[in-house]
Amino acid sequence: MTTTTHLGRTRPLCSYDDPELWYSPDPDERALAKTVCLRCPLRRACLTAALDAKERFGVWGGLDASERRWLAADDARWVDDEGRLRLACGTEPALRAHGRYAETCETCTAAHAARTEAARRARLAAAHAAGGTETGYLAHRLLGETVCPRCQAAHRRASKEQRRRAAARAALAAGTARLAVAS
Repeated sequence: MTTTTHLGRTRPLCSYDDPELWYSPDPDERALAKTVCLRCPLRRACLTAALDAKERFGVWGGLDASERRWLAADDARWVDDEGRLRLACGTEPALRAHGRYAETCETCTAAHAARTEAARRARLAAAHAAGGTETGYLAHRLLGETVCPRCQAAHRRASKEQRRRAAARAALAAGTARLAVAS
């Protein structure tokens, strides 16, 4: 935000408004200031100047002080054309941000798929170290692999136990129903 400075022949839009708007503690007023910044032809130059000067207060170039600190602290963050502070692509937070903005990003999607596969492979390794488990069976399936004999056997045991418990619950429910009828 500059109140009287002219950059080249262009005058910043904030110079036409109340300067207090850019320094307001009210979040709604800061949002209004950011909206004005989005339309300003000097937004990027203003933001660069604020970052270079390490401005500690106010809205400059469409970002408030905390957003500018985040931007300055991490070279991988950036500001998009709509003035939103964005995170480095390829990270889980960036993938979630893309989702909030109804966007798709091949970099974030591919990185997420790689992290998911690595986590599944780690679970599978732990299952194999335990001699084969139901979790290992599921990891094999999710990875699209043929299930190893030890994980297959663990799955059979788990399925058999699950059927036994279901039968016991059904028998208990039937016995309770007979008691209710006999009463």
